[in-house]
Amino acid sequence: MKKQIAQVGEYPYTTIEPNVGVVEVFDERLEKISKATKIEKIVPAAIKFIDIAGLIRGAHKGEGLGNQFLAKIREVDVIVHVVRVFENPNVEHVAGKIDPEADVEIVNDELFKAEIDKPALYVLNVSEGNLNQDFDVAFPYIKVCAKLEAELSELSEKEQKAYLEELGVEKTGLDQVISESFKLLDLITFFTVARGKQAQAWPIKTGKTAIETAEIVHSDFVKGFIVAEIVGWQDLVDSGSWHNAKEKGLVKTAGRDEIIEDGQVVEFKFAQ
Repeated sequence: MKKQIAQVGEYPYTTIEPNVGVVEVFDERLEKISKATKIEKIVPAAIKFIDIAGLIRGAHKGEGLGNQFLAKIREVDVIVHVVRVFENPNVEHVAGKIDPEADVEIVNDELFKAEIDKPALYVLNVSEGNLNQDFDVAFPYIKVCAKLEAELSELSEKEQKAYLEELGVEKTGLDQVISESFKLLDLITFFTVARGKQAQAWPIKTGKTAIETAEIVHSDFVKGFIVAEIVGWQDLVDSGSWHNAKEKGLVKTAGRDEIIEDGQVVEFKFAQ
């Protein structure tokens, strides 16, 4: 699916029904592995976002479709709270004024009263001209211009990069949200190269063992697990192939209890 944000509207509750989007996670390491090993097919990691309308005071009592929205929030792993900062008289604010700290306080209070406790990422929705501005608020945040993100989603990666450079911004807002979400979820990424035919990125929780990781890739790997062969992604790229990395002694053999680390390329050996 092409990277994109949910529907943008000039009125509250544009998204009464949750928008669900699965977006690919760009990882430069996967691109380099593919290029160096001449594997054309790549499968990036993916992350699911569910766009749920905002909460108003009294949501835990059912105000403003609160019960419906809270039920959806209970299902997620991380809350990405998009907080309006931009000024636009044509875009109505449910409270009638722009006050990001009050908005955050209301939502957090409603979540507390609904007994929902989730890790949260705060995203300030700013105007394009304020992307490089700092804001004096009492919570950590990243900045995104939703209008700009909608425009960027229609451009090629090359065009996106040129546009962002012109604005003095390194990453798209979506890439920032994905990166910070991975941190909050305590996720790392390992890779597989499927017999030289497909390079794939796999997100897993930090601390997963080789046998747990094998199950994520394929259940057959668990049943007949023998060993896992592991090489660092940079070593594989520098070597140009799995065979060359092995010849150089860069591939190590690991048992079922070996902890898989971020950036490792893993090949599972199993009895068929």
